[in-house]
Amino acid sequence: MKKALSILLVLVMLLVAVPVSVYAAADDTEKWENEFLKGLSDPAFTKKTEKYDGYHFKVGTKATWTCTLYTLTATVTKVKGNKATFSVKFKNNIPKEYRHDDMPQCHKYEIMLYANSSWKTFNDGDTMKYTVNTAVSDGLDTSGITGMQFFKIAVRKSERYSIDVPSTNKYYKGIAKNREVEYGSGAHIVGFELEDVYTLGYYTSPDFVIYQNNYVVKKDSITLGTYPFESIVQYKVKGAKSWKEKTFKKNKKMSLTGLKADTTYQIHVLCKIYFTDPETKKKQYTVDQVTGIFDLTTIIKSKPPVTSIKVSKYKDGKKKTINGYWESDGDWHPTETFNTATYTVTVKVKSVPKNAKGLVLKVGGATYYAKGNKKSYTFKLSYQDTKKINGKKMKASFSWSSNNIGKSYLGLSPAKTATYKIKNGTY
Repeated sequence: MKKALSILLVLVMLLVAVPVSVYAAADDTEKWENEFLKGLSDPAFTKKTEKYDGYHFKVGTKATWTCTLYTLTATVTKVKGNKATFSVKFKNNIPKEYRHDDMPQCHKYEIMLYANSSWKTFNDGDTMKYTVNTAVSDGLDTSGITGMQFFKIAVRKSERYSIDVPSTNKYYKGIAKNREVEYGSGAHIVGFELEDVYTLGYYTSPDFVIYQNNYVVKKDSITLGTYPFESIVQYKVKGAKSWKEKTFKKNKKMSLTGLKADTTYQIHVLCKIYFTDPETKKKQYTVDQVTGIFDLTTIIKSKPPVTSIKVSKYKDGKKKTINGYWESDGDWHPTETFNTATYTVTVKVKSVPKNAKGLVLKVGGATYYAKGNKKSYTFKLSYQDTKKINGKKMKASFSWSSNNIGKSYLGLSPAKTATYKIKNGTY
């Protein structure tokens, strides 16, 4: 009797123990299925970066994106010049036993790496490498042909007839809102398309420049031309400690006003380039240096105090004939023959302002420039006339230049006029 009771007790214990194990497994499965549905309904992620300033890549630059469904990591393993090579890793956060592996063809993640207007496609488990050329702008990027560019990683997954989500499920609305879904009978979601896009930004400097021949210097202002981005001009009197700053809209002349005459200013031009962050969808901007710091001096107020003009090295040239032609207004211009000559003019001045960078001579419709801050300037001139040149009286003007731009000048003082004869002699 005791033996029979013992056997019966063992059978009862076995009957009680088996269901407990089964129910525990079922609860665990439901937990992970709910985690999966939660990840579908809320694609929010956290982002952690290392050795990354938001604009430049270097060896060790790393970004980790973590969401409910998976973890994505991109690491720069090599930098050569402007090219940065990324190693990308993908980890599925849902345990393998709860991934519906009875239909593996419906549950593969696809990872696309995109930059420089091209992309590569990988599957979950592949070795993923991609090289980004940070000197090349992406013509398809919404930020434009220059400025902020993006290395993008798109995670895609297609579930077809592998989940059955009733409309009563608490994640149902989130899935319908955040994913492209396919409905079955009874408004059930029986399939979905997942695409999450992550980015790392890199900066490509604009190819535009401010041309120096667009500079305009006056006694109380400096204009630098235009720039196709919102610009910031920092400026100060050379030697001063603090900078002033003015902001200009894109394609508007950058004009600094209220300046002092005969004063050297240091100028630094920056630009604001706006872009929309693909991850946050927020509008942001970055500031780039358009030019390094450079000097410009406003116009010198005084006229050059010319004390003498010496003409030397006069030499007759070959005669020059210009055949007759019809002018644009319809009149006939007859054939003309010109006498030509070359000569040298040496100009002496009583004193030189400290900011003078050279002397400008205008005579006979031509302009000549001699660099330097000195009391004597030499010009090599040429002249042509239908009449005799030797002994011809010329009216000239002389101005100080306050800036050198390459071989040219910028910013002319009031002019001093004087006359001289084209021959060996003095004024």
